[in-house]
Amino acid sequence: MSRRDFDEEKMNPIQRDRYERRMATRRKSMVTNIVVGVVILAVIIAIIVVAVNLLNKPKSGNTDPTDAAATTATIAQPTETSAAATQPTQAAQQQDNNQNTYQQETQAQVQYSTDVQIPTQSQYTTAPAAPVSQAGVLHYSATGQTSYGYDWTYSGGGGIVSVTCNYDFNTKQYDFAITGVSEGTASLTLYYNTADGVSVPVPMTVSVDSNLNVTQIG
Repeated sequence: MSRRDFDEEKMNPIQRDRYERRMATRRKSMVTNIVVGVVILAVIIAIIVVAVNLLNKPKSGNTDPTDAAATTATIAQPTETSAAATQPTQAAQQQDNNQNTYQQETQAQVQYSTDVQIPTQSQYTTAPAAPVSQAGVLHYSATGQTSYGYDWTYSGGGGIVSVTCNYDFNTKQYDFAITGVSEGTASLTLYYNTADGVSVPVPMTVSVDSNLNVTQIG
């Protein structure tokens, strides 16, 4: 029998309880020491690994100039090739743009010549008549017709005359009435349609006397 076993047999309950508490405290201390030692060991290993990686990493200032030049040349070569290949493409695209612009201008000219028709003598139903003065009112007659009936307007007049127009659907005839408003001389232009989109201008110069009689003087 060992001394320890002998001492434990002689312990009273109070002493045994104290003894067991001391042993439990000693075991906890041992476990704590083991855990701390493991943590410290892990930290040391991590520091060693980081130091080894830093030592093995190549420094940027030690790069071989020959390798850097070769890398630069390798990168620059595709760029030069791409620029050379792009030039014909840009030239072809510019040529296509010029062709499209020419086609659009040609189409616009054709459209303009189609929409804006210049009247010819064959488009008049009858030759325009000369203005006739009746009771101080200057009348102008012309013949024409559109698909929707008739159309007319005028410009000028200088505010000394007023212009109205009556249209006879049976005879397809315009009857312009130029009435004096105030004394003076002015130029004006009558417009009447002989067909859809075909407007015939009739320029003239009129004189209004003090009695508001209108006569053509040019």
